[in-house]
Amino acid sequence: MKGGRHREVALLGGSFNPPHVAHVMAAYYALATQGVAEVWLLPAFTHAFGKDLAPFQDRVRMCELALAPLRRASVCRAEEELRDDPLAGRMARTLEHLRERHPRRRFALIVGADILDERERWYRWDRVQALARIVVLGRQGHPASAELGPSLPEVSSTEVRRRIERGEDVSALVPGAVLRYIEERALYR
Repeated sequence: MKGGRHREVALLGGSFNPPHVAHVMAAYYALATQGVAEVWLLPAFTHAFGKDLAPFQDRVRMCELALAPLRRASVCRAEEELRDDPLAGRMARTLEHLRERHPRRRFALIVGADILDERERWYRWDRVQALARIVVLGRQGHPASAELGPSLPEVSSTEVRRRIERGEDVSALVPGAVLRYIEERALYR
């Protein structure tokens, strides 16, 4: 297992507003190919750029439902734990927090290839790289290469929300349990 005697956890962060099939595929990819012991979805407590999000508890529950078929995958509430921290929402701070809480764990961070173009906008990208192994997956417009994992399907939470608002079918884009939760809670209408 990568990470030696320390158990490595792959983190997949995002707003998960809502979680969709590409998120689940990314989690499965990490479990199947990266030698990690677990994958933790890391929902943002608030959006870094102030965008409206469904309530945090709803997004956590949808993530739990999306991950239910995957063994060794769960939801991490670190962003909620850091909500009053001045650096809340900054991945470098989140990784420091997780290292403090889980000193016997190592971390990998799953990011899309599009993020590589935005590294200079991240707070302390150098610190992020020091605290976590970076796992890069291809994204639409940023195809996979020899150094990257495969490209994920073109699915975005923004498009899922738009389709739900228009009353369109999203069953091919969102896990069934998540879609039922969205309908029961009348989210994104």
